[in-house]
Amino acid sequence: MTHVTQEKWSSGTAFLLAAIGSAVGLGNIYRFPYVVGENGGGAFVLLYIAIVLVFGIPLVMTELVIGRSKQLPPISAYRTLSEGKKSRPFWTLVGFSSVLTPLGILGFYFVIAGYTLNYVFAMIMGKFNDLVPGQTEAAFQDLLASPGTLIFWMTVSLVVTAFIISRGLKAGLEKAVNILMPMLFFILLSLVIYSAFNGGMVETFKFMFTPDFSKIGANTILEATGQAFFSLSLGSATIMVYGSYLPKDVSIPKMACGVAFADTFVALIAGFAIFPIIFNNGMELSSGPGLVFETLPVIFDQMPFGQVFGILFFLLLAFAAITSTISLFEPAVSNLEEKGIFTRRKASLVVGFGLWCLASLSALSLNVFKDWHPLTFNSTLENKNIMDLLEYLSANGMMLVNSFFAAIFIGWIINRKDVLDELGLGDSYLFKFWRLIVKVLVPVVVGYLLLDFLGYGFF
Repeated sequence: MTHVTQEKWSSGTAFLLAAIGSAVGLGNIYRFPYVVGENGGGAFVLLYIAIVLVFGIPLVMTELVIGRSKQLPPISAYRTLSEGKKSRPFWTLVGFSSVLTPLGILGFYFVIAGYTLNYVFAMIMGKFNDLVPGQTEAAFQDLLASPGTLIFWMTVSLVVTAFIISRGLKAGLEKAVNILMPMLFFILLSLVIYSAFNGGMVETFKFMFTPDFSKIGANTILEATGQAFFSLSLGSATIMVYGSYLPKDVSIPKMACGVAFADTFVALIAGFAIFPIIFNNGMELSSGPGLVFETLPVIFDQMPFGQVFGILFFLLLAFAAITSTISLFEPAVSNLEEKGIFTRRKASLVVGFGLWCLASLSALSLNVFKDWHPLTFNSTLENKNIMDLLEYLSANGMMLVNSFFAAIFIGWIINRKDVLDELGLGDSYLFKFWRLIVKVLVPVVVGYLLLDFLGYGFF
């Protein structure tokens, strides 16, 4: 079978922008604010930052090492690095799991990305002007109940993603993030400045940085860990694939710290963009996903220049969604292309068609098939539709599984000297500290989270 030589990022900055684009997605801007609101504010924020520092950065480094060491996509990387080991077939399966997981995530993520595009269009058309009570809730429910509308906007987001991926690393991925990431930061900072001039910023500072540790419980820890993993794209093969394109002279520790810092910064800045608006209008903080699609349109309608900033906000969500979908789409295409099975364009079409079928099923599970719950024999999954199952199993379960085995692989399977050479830290205390975290702490903590996911947790 012919193996295709992979392209490389033009620079460490190009990689950093792409990796930040992968990490900065709907998890930061759509999910982070309402999760903070539901979990009491400051204590959750501090816990989240601690998890990113202790687990997030070491795991980003771990995935980058696996990807760059042989500069191969996940399946080939695991198989090559475990050559000569009796466990090689198992690690090849772990590689397959790493590639399949982002496809499961995209099965529901494209539908949510479609929501954002629909709302950009609705804002431009003035559909949320002069609202009456309950109108936005009805509008969102109407969207969910319309299979044609959901599939149309989901298809638009998928086609844009597949087109970018089909153009290759430099002409597609790199060029897209070079355009989208500056626009994303510009829009986000514009919203923060607008919020700063319209009140609620003092209340936001107090809420986000005054910890109440009585709010911290086992569920809060699990929620913060899950948010950190999903936000940093851990266990979804994207960091691993991006690492396979990383030139050897670029520092992995610096890149990992840069990705984690930027991802956390955007999550916090999203809070400063959204919470002042909520506080200034007396809205409920813990209103869940409805905060974005039901509460905020009401607020934008009441604000000076609200339609303009509403358009900007949902464009921000749409850009964040696209930078994430292209990173989640890339692992499957990269593996097919690397093995010479398909050209990149054909691989993009094949993967795209499969994802369109899966995402269409997710969209239909919100309306036509809303009463179909495939796994009624399991008490945890019995009430979940297709979209719920994809989110629960891929974004919650499989990302933890893949992260757990990535840590085991780096800590216990790969030769220590090879890891030492790849990280470029020398045999320093910093390297030993990182290795201790990856070998012992990550497997213990993530292993417990997996037990909890399976319903066997102790708390």
